[in-house]
Amino acid sequence: MGLDHFCVGRAGDFFGDAIAGDLMVLAGFHGSSLHYHDPIELVSVLAERGFGCLAIQPRRGLLDPFAGTEAFDRLIHVATEHGMQLVIDLDAPFYDDPRRYQWPSFLEPHSRSAQHAGQSSAADRLQRWVQWIAEKDWRPAALTFSTGRANETDNFSTTAHQAILDSLVEQLQPVLELAQRLAVSLALRPAAKHAIATVAHFERFCQWIDGGGELGLAADVGEMLLGGEIPIGARLARMQHKLSCVYLCEPEMTDGRDISFGGGDIDFARVWAAIAESGFKGPAVFRALGQGQQGLALVDQVQAILSAGR
Repeated sequence: MGLDHFCVGRAGDFFGDAIAGDLMVLAGFHGSSLHYHDPIELVSVLAERGFGCLAIQPRRGLLDPFAGTEAFDRLIHVATEHGMQLVIDLDAPFYDDPRRYQWPSFLEPHSRSAQHAGQSSAADRLQRWVQWIAEKDWRPAALTFSTGRANETDNFSTTAHQAILDSLVEQLQPVLELAQRLAVSLALRPAAKHAIATVAHFERFCQWIDGGGELGLAADVGEMLLGGEIPIGARLARMQHKLSCVYLCEPEMTDGRDISFGGGDIDFARVWAAIAESGFKGPAVFRALGQGQQGLALVDQVQAILSAGR
């Protein structure tokens, strides 16, 4: 039985009634999983399958609102027509610098890579996105980002906690205040070996920063697995009041890709059920980075998972 069993009307009307009464979770799919497909065409394809959210990463020169292209505007227009919410995932490989895989670290605002060719800091870039979104008569479900590393070896647990938190506050406080004024939803994605590496680190950071209640959590199930935050479902349920979105994925430990849905150790049907039972009503986005050659078979795998969880 397909995903349409749970859907009524337009994309986004996804009801997990067989899982958790009338509680609603928005089924999402990550465009990076289908990187051979046009993200604008994916909106209609996924909407027809009952998905209510598409997560996208900006792409240098292609899906880039600051490069003079109109692709992002067209994507917003098509998504709006289909009742599809968008999540903007700023952890986009090689987007800010063709020589650098990752988004620059908030703890290296004046690093050599940032200074190269007059590039701005991570905080400046995040602020630029917030301002661009505010200029549109539209809002994404969330604008997600990660903190980056302090350096190649340090992370939250091995560096002085207060120094890390103070540095992050200095970088992020002005951006959070701006986002709050402009009604743009920001969500931090904890990532392994980053300054904020786990959901537990995120909880502490929210207590540290002024206005921490306005900062959402973009929980990455794969990163939670790497951080030993098990059971995943129970932790997500406890944090549902902070969740802006959930990335449902399982990393391949050897090469940085994600494993195909259902091909690893995570029982996504149980995680989905736990999210639904928690009362979370935002997007839960399935991601299989590096599996794009499978095409829409990945969507079939997700539909099978959701059917199994009913």
